[in-house]
This record gives sequence, structure tokens and C-alpha cells, in this order.
Amino acid sequence: MKDPKELIDAANLEKLKKYLSTSPRIVILAHAGPDGDAIGSTLGLCEGLKSLGIEASVACLDGVPDFLSFCPFAETMQKDFDENKFDAVWFTDCGAKKMTRFHETKPDILSDKMVKINLDHHPTNDLWGEINFVATHAASSSQIVFRLLQALGAKITPRIATCLLLGIYTDTGSFMHQNTTPEVYQASAELMKLGANAAQISKHVFRSHEFRVLKLWGRVLQNLYVTDDGAAIVGVNKKDYESIGATREDLAGVIDYINSMPEAKYSVLLSEDEKGNVKASLRTRKPDVDVKALAEKFGGGGHIKASGFTIKDSHLKKEVKWKIVENEG
Repeated sequence: MKDPKELIDAANLEKLKKYLSTSPRIVILAHAGPDGDAIGSTLGLCEGLKSLGIEASVACLDGVPDFLSFCPFAETMQKDFDENKFDAVWFTDCGAKKMTRFHETKPDILSDKMVKINLDHHPTNDLWGEINFVATHAASSSQIVFRLLQALGAKITPRIATCLLLGIYTDTGSFMHQNTTPEVYQASAELMKLGANAAQISKHVFRSHEFRVLKLWGRVLQNLYVTDDGAAIVGVNKKDYESIGATREDLAGVIDYINSMPEAKYSVLLSEDEKGNVKASLRTRKPDVDVKALAEKFGGGGHIKASGFTIKDSHLKKEVKWKIVENEG
């Protein structure tokens, strides 16, 4: 295991300190369709920078999902921002620079007009920032944010610690995924000493499902099938969740539940979103399966064991196939 201090590159740390001394105005962006790590890392980072006297704001195109609304500072997350009011854009937990999708309406965030700071743990990240904190051996971006805030001397309050623990907790699947290293436990223990509320995180993320969510999950599991080559696949149409008053956000966590099947080589959840796109979530627990490579074939990415992709302007169509096989015996 690498030394935890190696999560923060010394040269880029000095660059950042020098830049922060100029009192820049920074907008911190999470990727669209955010998960617990995207929300926890951006909110924790924003408040940590504020403790240093830095003017910072946080934005996400899709906002904070309902099931993560308990996260401290969730009310500060904006769905839009005026790029002209900022000097720098800080991309957090983005394996590719276009994952925020803000570039579609605000192209200047990727231009030379703004300083770009890049903090991430995905192996697909190509270090596009003028300042980069990319540690692919980290389990989560929140883990990197924690070490960075420590290095900067920020005041990490119990609420900030809860944000960062949320990111670590969710990206390690409540410490059950293969990326749960000794440093993950060490960072988590330090955050709890700082006041992070682990019980609150566990309750809201993995131990609290409303009636509509269970109904939706039941429908998903009923339509699940396993292919001859061991792929567990299910598709969810927009009408599947709208008919029971649910949203696509209510699918959060079901792919990991499906992936618990020992007979599945890998699992795929295909779902239509409200904007006319199809999103895919891929998971595997098998040591010889790389779902990131599969996601990359469709323009996506992520991690070897957890990845995803989006197909724009598309929808799902169910096909039923039958075949005749000889009777045994």
C-alpha cells in the first residue's frame, strides 16, 4: 500500500497554495448524475476551502439526489452558476472533464479563460487541469479531499467530516468492495474522531428505503435475467418508475444488490432517464472481469469493478427470445 501522504502530489500542492494566496473565486463542480462520493467530496471541499477564507461555491447539473439530501451543506448545492463570477473551476470526482455536462452551455470552463483544478481517483482521468490531484489508488475522491484539506491546514468540522466519510462509505460499498484498503479504514477512523456521523450515513444510504423504492426494486428484480455467459441484465423504462410515483434516483443501490449474486460474472442495469437518454451501470466482483473496458466501448468509463456509460437520445426496447433445445435423458 502506498503511503497515505502520496495521495497528494507535493508539486501540485505547492502550485495550489501559491494560487490560493491570490484569493481566487472558485466554483467546485460535481459530475452529472452524482453519487455519494461526488456529493460528499464537493460539499466537504467547498466548506473546507471556506474555512481558509477562500471564496467558493459548489454546483451540480442534477443537484443533490433525494436519498443524499441528509448530507451536511446539501442546501448550498446549486444547479447552475455564472462562470463570469469565478476565476477557477474545480472538477471533483470526474473521470473525464466533460462529465459535469456544464461545458455544453458554458464552454469557457474548459478554455484557457479559467484555471482548471482537477481532483479525482478514476484511472480514465488524463490530467487535464493546470493543477491536478489524481490518485488512482485512492478508493474515493473524498479520501483525497480529506488529505488535501489536512495538507492545507483547513479546519475540518464534524459536518465536513460527515461529508467526506459519506464519500468514502459509498464508494467502498460500506467498506465491502475490494478497494477498501488499510488507508480507507485509517482515514475513516480519523474522520470519525473529527466528529463524522457514521450512523447517520449508514441509516440514510443503506438502511432506509421508502415504499415506492421497494416497489420499484421488486419490479426490477422480477425482470432480471442472466445470460448464458453469466451477465445479469435488467432494463428499466421510464414508465416503470413513473407508474408507481418513483424516480430514476430510486434505483440507487439496486445494481449492487443484483451484483451480490454469486453466479453472475457481471451485472448491468439499463435505465431511461427523464431527458431521453439511456444510462448503464455496470458492476462485477469477479477478479478476472473488467467492466471499465466494457463501458469504454460505449464512451463511458469508471473503475475496473464499477463503471457506467450514457447513450444520448435513446430508449429501451424489450426483446423476448426463445430457442428449442433437446430433452435431456
